[in-house]
Amino acid sequence: MLSKNHRVENRLFWIIMVVAAVLRFNHYAGWSLSNDELSALNRLNFDTFSEMIRQGVMLGDFHPAGVQSFLWIWTKAFGNEVWVVRLPFVIFGIISVYFVYLIGKKWFGITTALFAMAAMTCLEYPILYSQLARPYSPGLLFSLVTVWFWTKIVFDKKKGFIDYSGFTIFAALTAYTHHYSFLFVVVVGLTGLFFLRGRPLRNYIFSGLVVGLLYLPHLNIFLYQFGIGGVGGEEGWLGKPEPGWIIGYLEYAFNDSLMTVLIILTILILSLIRYHIKFTKYHFLSITWFMAMFLIGYFYSILRNPILQYSILLFAFPFLLLFAFSFLNRIPDKFSAALILAFTVLLAIQTIFINKFYHQQHFGEFRDVAHQIACWDKELGRGNITNAVSVNAPFYIHYYLDKENQGITFQQYENRGGNDLLELTNIVQQSETPYFSFGWTKPCPPEVDEIIKAKYPCIIANKNYSGLSEVKLYSHITSDSCLKGPQQVAAYFNDFEDDDLWGGLLSQLDSLHVKNGKYSYMLDESVEYSPGIEIKVQQINRGNFNKIVVSLWAFSVDTLKNMPVVITFDNPEDGNYIWATSKIENFTTPGKWGQAFFVFPVPDEISPSDEIKVYIWNVEKARMYLDDFRVAFFTEYNLR
Repeated sequence: MLSKNHRVENRLFWIIMVVAAVLRFNHYAGWSLSNDELSALNRLNFDTFSEMIRQGVMLGDFHPAGVQSFLWIWTKAFGNEVWVVRLPFVIFGIISVYFVYLIGKKWFGITTALFAMAAMTCLEYPILYSQLARPYSPGLLFSLVTVWFWTKIVFDKKKGFIDYSGFTIFAALTAYTHHYSFLFVVVVGLTGLFFLRGRPLRNYIFSGLVVGLLYLPHLNIFLYQFGIGGVGGEEGWLGKPEPGWIIGYLEYAFNDSLMTVLIILTILILSLIRYHIKFTKYHFLSITWFMAMFLIGYFYSILRNPILQYSILLFAFPFLLLFAFSFLNRIPDKFSAALILAFTVLLAIQTIFINKFYHQQHFGEFRDVAHQIACWDKELGRGNITNAVSVNAPFYIHYYLDKENQGITFQQYENRGGNDLLELTNIVQQSETPYFSFGWTKPCPPEVDEIIKAKYPCIIANKNYSGLSEVKLYSHITSDSCLKGPQQVAAYFNDFEDDDLWGGLLSQLDSLHVKNGKYSYMLDESVEYSPGIEIKVQQINRGNFNKIVVSLWAFSVDTLKNMPVVITFDNPEDGNYIWATSKIENFTTPGKWGQAFFVFPVPDEISPSDEIKVYIWNVEKARMYLDDFRVAFFTEYNLR
């Protein structure tokens, strides 16, 4: 067996460790800080450590205080440049590969250890989370080190003070690093109760109690975070997992590659058939721990708050790998080294060249958005561009922007819809610059684009980052240099100047409050539904469209409270099965004409026989005047 040839083993080990270091150091500071990383850096901006803990952890986060405290000390000492911030997390990731090897060797033998080590080294999933300055990389390392000492305590005949101390310290570190890494360690700890007896059991329980004592200073933070919505309560942005969630996770974890999955399954099945290795306690532990972490996360997400993400299963992922390769230890020496090297090279080639890991857009882009804004400011001149952006906090954009172009300001830093749309409308209308830029690094309403184009109809530059971020430059002058947008395939317009009122009543025409022309259409207590269009899907470009844009001018004397524009899709068999609205009050001010928009991406499941209805629902029977009502249909570039 390979274990008899220490020279071969050592060479393979160091080759894989070097590859692990190269893959994790490569480009680790070259891509933009993610939203979560910038959030962590932003939450360091407090005058005192205690204020940072209260405002930046207890009130501003749902993670334990460990990583945030470390970053406080680390950045105070070395600064907050990207390469500095991420460096320790990359190192944690490299050391984690080493502990996968140690645990694999002790549990199953050298061949299993090297195969699992190679997979941990080259798969995109562990590489990515080793390059993020977030709790995943240290949480993974501390979890693995805890398991290493746990193994020595539970299964070695000789266990000493160092083993118990190591288990206690690193278990406590997981608690301060990530709630789910600590949960994993709790599962590991409970498992040990089934194997120990007598004095070792008493010492083990005592170690667990010490872990609890070490966690006591953090308990009030955890209870507060749990009390305001649970550890998954971050503004409810995460949805509940679907029944097939685990399939999507496994695809992601294995490079979204059927080939990789088939290779690993083939190795598992052939090794089972060929070597008939007995199912040991280590096989049981490795697969049980992984499945336990998945099932706990899944049912907690279903029954309380959604927490299940690919990232949190990273702590148990090495044990899934160990199980997959756990039956390989009887491969003859002459094949082992070649197979391990071939497997390592194959995975590395797939990650680097086939999947182009280092060229992918993994998260929202901040660095290049800031760079584009700075370049436009330099090229077109300060004062010639009005800037707006949608980010979680001003720091997120200024972290990069201020490094290359000081003094650029934004009229709006966030747009979540609602009143933010009215604020942006006022900014655009009051802007006197020839250019307008808008960037987003978090989802924002699609109506933003229409609001800006109402005054700046020409898009002269557009950078989109895999649908995760975007920045555009608009001009008020149209020319041949304007970028082409989605193709309009149909449009319906009513200015209420002729007899076609889209089903409306002549008695509701008004000549006193008019935006354009002679008449507007009045909604009042006698009118619940405005004029609107009713048309079959197949009548609009034979159903080939995937976006609807509604625009209208509205005037109200009093403040509108609930005046929605409605789009419905009705089917003869299913009835009304799509209902979407946008509130007019988000675009108007009492006593002034305001232009309201509604942008609706059409879902794939519509049928040619569906009937589309677009109208205004006067829910509260308020008085409002309507003019220049327009409904347009577009094809985006990627039609269904």
